[in-house]
Amino acid sequence: MKAILTFNLPEEESDFRLAVNGRDWYCAMWDVDSKIRSWLKYGHEFKTADEALEAVRDLLYDEIRGRNLEFE
Repeated sequence: MKAILTFNLPEEESDFRLAVNGRDWYCAMWDVDSKIRSWLKYGHEFKTADEALEAVRDLLYDEIRGRNLEFE
């Protein structure tokens, strides 16, 4: 069985990039989830909710940049 995706470029460039980079997005989110799970299971040193949210956001952007992804 095969699946073929067709995009009208350049109009659908954004959709094309999401389809092509889907595995990288999945892996980035898996790694973010794993880190959050680790913080919850083994503890962390966040003093406030804002600190925790900033750490999660930093982690998210590090994962995205590390895979040459970007929000469009």
